[in-house]
Amino acid sequence: MENGITKYRMYMTKKHQNWTMGEKDALLPYLDGEDDEILEYAIINKDFAIILKNDMTYDIKNTRQEAIDFISYIYRNYSICQNFDDKCYISREDTTLKFMTSAEAQENGVYDYVHVPRGQYYIAKYGKIFAIGSTEQEMQQKMYEHYRAKYTFAY
Repeated sequence: MENGITKYRMYMTKKHQNWTMGEKDALLPYLDGEDDEILEYAIINKDFAIILKNDMTYDIKNTRQEAIDFISYIYRNYSICQNFDDKCYISREDTTLKFMTSAEAQENGVYDYVHVPRGQYYIAKYGKIFAIGSTEQEMQQKMYEHYRAKYTFAY
């Protein structure tokens, strides 16, 4: 007990998230190859969330909300949006600038634009569009590929 907060010791395999609050050695049969390992964590309660990086254990957060906040912070520079507007020519640099036609965009001095039909999704990093697609899941996958890591969590 530390500062009135009880902490537990938890052990987890890196690759497959096999875990125990018992003995570390109990996980030895679950190790999968030379690059797998048993990680040790201190947790406040048993309602923890497991942060995964590329589907392998990365960290443990004490609550689901902490996990959501952690992942949101990692991807803070990305935004996934759906175009609900009939204006489907969107400025790559300023996504608030939308036009009905490419000619209209050019008339307004915008030459770097992306055609995003109504209902389609686009993803931007630092506000600059770099990909479009038909589903939010597809955009998330493109974000993971662009970031070169997929962070998720298990609760």
